Amino acid sequence: MVSRIVSFALHQPLFLLMLTALLIGAGIASFLSLPIEAFPDVTDTQVTVITLFPGHAPEEVEKQVTIPLEIELSGIPRSVRLFSHTQFGLSYIVLTFDEGVTDYFARAQVLERLRGAELPPAARTDLGPLSTPVGEIYRYFVKANPGDPTELRTLQDWVVARHLKMTPGVADVVSWGGFIKQYQVSLDLSQVKAYGISVQQVFAALGRGNANAGGSYLEQGTQQYLIRGIGLLRSAEDIGNVVVAEHNGIPVLVKNLGEVMVGSVPRQGILGQDAQDEAVSGIVLMRKGENPSEVLAAVKERVQALNTLILPKGVRIEPFYDRTWLIDTTLKTVFKNLVEGALLVAAVLYIFLGSFRAAGIVALIIPLSLLGTFIGLKLRGIPANLLSLGSMDFGIIVDGAVIVVENIVREISERGRERHAASLKTAIQEAASHVGRPTLFSMLIIILAHVPIFALQRHEGRIFAPMAYTVVSALIGSLLLSLTLVPLLSFWWLRNIREEETWIVRVSKRLYRPVLDRVLDYPKLVLVVALALLAASLAVVPRLGTEFLPELNEGKVWVNLTLPPGISVTEAARECARVRKILGQFPEVGSVVSKAGRPEDGTDPKMISMAEFFVDLKPPEEWKRKITKERLLSDMEQALDAVPGLRPSFSQPIRDNVLESISQIDGQIVIKVFGEDPLVLREKANQVLNAVSGVRGVARAFIDREGDSPQLQIEVDRQRAARFGLNVSDIQDFIETALGGRLATEIWEGEKRFGVVVRLPEKLCRDVDTVKDILIDTPGGSRITLDQVASISVRG
Repeated sequence: MVSRIVSFALHQPLFLLMLTALLIGAGIASFLSLPIEAFPDVTDTQVTVITLFPGHAPEEVEKQVTIPLEIELSGIPRSVRLFSHTQFGLSYIVLTFDEGVTDYFARAQVLERLRGAELPPAARTDLGPLSTPVGEIYRYFVKANPGDPTELRTLQDWVVARHLKMTPGVADVVSWGGFIKQYQVSLDLSQVKAYGISVQQVFAALGRGNANAGGSYLEQGTQQYLIRGIGLLRSAEDIGNVVVAEHNGIPVLVKNLGEVMVGSVPRQGILGQDAQDEAVSGIVLMRKGENPSEVLAAVKERVQALNTLILPKGVRIEPFYDRTWLIDTTLKTVFKNLVEGALLVAAVLYIFLGSFRAAGIVALIIPLSLLGTFIGLKLRGIPANLLSLGSMDFGIIVDGAVIVVENIVREISERGRERHAASLKTAIQEAASHVGRPTLFSMLIIILAHVPIFALQRHEGRIFAPMAYTVVSALIGSLLLSLTLVPLLSFWWLRNIREEETWIVRVSKRLYRPVLDRVLDYPKLVLVVALALLAASLAVVPRLGTEFLPELNEGKVWVNLTLPPGISVTEAARECARVRKILGQFPEVGSVVSKAGRPEDGTDPKMISMAEFFVDLKPPEEWKRKITKERLLSDMEQALDAVPGLRPSFSQPIRDNVLESISQIDGQIVIKVFGEDPLVLREKANQVLNAVSGVRGVARAFIDREGDSPQLQIEVDRQRAARFGLNVSDIQDFIETALGGRLATEIWEGEKRFGVVVRLPEKLCRDVDTVKDILIDTPGGSRITLDQVASISVRG
């Protein structure tokens, strides 16, 4: 079969050249359309279920939301793991599916189960965006001078994010920082009491006073008029003019009972940059499976349109993280190494073959095999990345071509000066056929050596399978080219070649022959030495370090800090500002962005005590100090250790996201302790922490989300409440509405929608004593303080 392939190549040169041209065109087209990633996506098929239950403590969210969802989602076909996390106002569940399950099948199965879940009316459940941890490709600020955080956040939510979501390939845009605009009715309890109106009456009146109606249509002669009743609220003034009740023939309006103001939704997360404590930012998430280069180009084009045509004058979008730099750097690194490797191989070939033409034929296999690799990756749907393209070994790739060319040169030299075309083709065919089978089997052996890599599954398979496919595609292309194009080029270019030993071959033989003679005289000793070296190499294996993910310099630093449990939003902002100042003092740092807590949509389930810092480093060539990145991180750690209570961990954006997606916890090694009693769990977790903290190589060990959040618990006394004619739900509704701020209705401003809440003034909720003295209406018309029907205490 090998002889027939070589004969076909020699006797059908035009057809072979056409196939070669087709290979080049298809390879270039595959490369241009091939997704280029800086880092392989190693995550499983996962579906995230996010449920927002605003204002409720973790215990209530766990009982009313998380546990019912866990029960409902258990046993979904081909699901392998269910992880849940519950915190204030948020239930976060991650379902991991088996290998081979498509994302849309998994999401369809989860949505089907969610329809049967019985949740509280105020709970809102949704699926997380169809993205991956490596999908955070673009981060930006929305800035203005001067800039109001509320107005900037409104523009981000209703203008910027909306336009960016329409970009092809974008799965979602996550908003961070600023203040979400909200209309608040702050009730004056003395006025409410004077008019004899309850808080629930105000709440209900706002809902009834905000509606449009449709009355079908009216025919007037030949014209038809649609009937539309207009009654929607348009401004704070309209809210104040809503009628609540009638008192002595005079309407009682909302503005008579309190103050209508523009406030903000209570924040669960904060964002700052350098010396600026309040900043508004957005994170663009790429849809899973999209081409990052194409999506980034489209996002930048949309950002340009926003800056020049859509956003108000003075407002602009400024990116602070762009994956383009990392992708371009990865490509430059890969192709620089490929070019250097190709030149090195060509130089070595010339040194040993002694002919520019023979070396050129072999070296030509390198770019052609690389184009074949791009075709193989495209057919398999595997993105190119640093690990896959960096695995190219040109020495193995050109091995077959070297054997074929060397044997052809030998055969032509032995035939002397017989230069007839037919006889020359016969000589080349015989020479290529003689080494064709050994070349074929040598390549097959190398290909078969990669079979175990193809058998790897889950994370290991996603890391190493692209490398194996890259090498195998290159080897297959090299084998076909060695048996077809190499003989044809040899027929054209090596007619007058003579086989001569080069000087390096002669020197090598003079050095090698004496050593070989001595080795053959002592076979047992050589065998013993070989076995001893083998044993020594095996003994070193356990001492070699292992790493799940290879270290890739992303040009950025990601710093994680855990603040004291139960820290307030205001204090967290102060701590973040102090850390930003410390990190920003290093001359190698361009900017520091901090975030603590979670965004309002719950896509990043962090507590306010969990702070993260994005440190943007300047290009290394701009560093004034001649230090390494490792030395810089060590200096940063020492500077932060000087602050009591701060124990930082250093990572990189992509690496941190990938590791967290695998175990849903920040860390390379995660130990989970299971049980039902929280106190026992905490005790056991501390025992594990003490055991592993002293292990050699452990830089930082911690308990994730340690500590209880302090709570102001209002426990209703049923008997005392019954004496006043109050039920538990009456008191709970009052607590939720007056203290937490309950959403009564919504107001539209053009295409923007904002909530309208009813609550008590902040001065009545600033401490435990003022909360105890809050007045509640009873069915009998009297008013009592809250502590008359409930026990109020601080726990945790």
